[in-house]
Amino acid sequence: MPKLESLQACNPSFSIYSQNNNQDQNDQENANYYIDLASGRGEDIVKKLRRAIALSPNKPTYQLLSGHIGSGKTTELLRLKSLLETQGFTVIYCAADIHLKIDDVGLTELCLVIFQMVLQQLETKEDSLSLAYLPNAIAEIEQSMRIATSTRTSTYGQRIQKILQVLQANEQHRRQLRHYLEPRLKKLLLASGDEVIAIEVERLRQLGKKGLVILVDNLDRLSIEQVEVIFGEDGKYLRQFHCHMIYTLPMRAIAHSDLTTARKTDDKQSRSDQPIVLPSLWLRDRHNQTNQINQINNEINAESLNLLRQVVLARMLPQVKPEHRLDQFVEQIAGQINSFDSLETLDLLCRSSQGNLPYLLSLLYGCLQRQEPPIDLETLNQVLEIDYAIRLSTITESDRQSLQKCLSSTNPLTIHELMLDVINLSRRRLLFEHHDAQGYWFSSPFAKPD
Repeated sequence: MPKLESLQACNPSFSIYSQNNNQDQNDQENANYYIDLASGRGEDIVKKLRRAIALSPNKPTYQLLSGHIGSGKTTELLRLKSLLETQGFTVIYCAADIHLKIDDVGLTELCLVIFQMVLQQLETKEDSLSLAYLPNAIAEIEQSMRIATSTRTSTYGQRIQKILQVLQANEQHRRQLRHYLEPRLKKLLLASGDEVIAIEVERLRQLGKKGLVILVDNLDRLSIEQVEVIFGEDGKYLRQFHCHMIYTLPMRAIAHSDLTTARKTDDKQSRSDQPIVLPSLWLRDRHNQTNQINQINNEINAESLNLLRQVVLARMLPQVKPEHRLDQFVEQIAGQINSFDSLETLDLLCRSSQGNLPYLLSLLYGCLQRQEPPIDLETLNQVLEIDYAIRLSTITESDRQSLQKCLSSTNPLTIHELMLDVINLSRRRLLFEHHDAQGYWFSSPFAKPD
């Protein structure tokens, strides 16, 4: 029987790509937990991002990735990183919330984090850097914030790191930087980004690398006001870098198309006109929805159902090979008792999730809080009933009207106008978003389309 301490990966907050000093061990753990869900999502987002880079080998690209928090963006970005590295690219992954106070961050701080991560890589390879613009920007910020730094013994990267540490700890300095320094530093930041990235890209070219890719993650936690500042002016300052850039973006920002849509031709950098959205899996097609979460339906998407089974069993039985995980319902595996009392119980858990991964794991976690494996049907039904009642109690008349509009709409323009409602309802798990060859559509256990 799986031991409780071995089931930590079933916690919805567990990250497959956790920090681990033993890289080989970490890679093996990732392989045990990771399930490729592209076939169930309707498209391979990683392939789409990668091909945009491959199709523009000599011209930098600018791409935006969105999706509900917990939909798997970080996992897919790190998968993209691994693939690109095997193809000869150097990839820098930046989890912005580690370096910044994400609920109070501006454009300058984000640019400084990107500079610092590139310099951290560059300054270990170069004895000295000859920079014309960045030293002036750093010095002006240090002077304004009264940071004493030895320019003789500290590298540019170390000085930026010190600035970022002070900014994280001091709200007054953040406001001063944003309101007084940033307006006159913007042009200097543009020039600084040009020169720092250009030096690194040239160094990588001499090493035979195909190029530099920077992935900036966890910006999906920004407020819409922050998005307006950081991604404003058509993303002018975020697309400054002469390399391939991918930024995550909050779902609610998609409703503000003027922030994310390319409105003019730019010879410097190729970019997608719209953010790429990472969708949930779909268990039923758009013509086969049901508002009965426990109803067994013969029209279930068998491929998606099997993928969701694997997601659950990979978390509960990570050491068992994927092709043998379902064997547990026929015979005992390596001395382990079933993780579920029956395959039907596992399938009910998967169907009830509507293909939403965070919801799937929260239901699984709720079962494990009540009972040690094997999880039985009675426990699962209790969890489902309580969860359903709680969500139902939060629905207002306005929510019902919004649900009806979302479920009834097939026009992409209308769906775009409803995006703020979609985000609100999806966050509360009253509405689930899906994607197929015809585009986006929605399902809900609380209403039917007209």
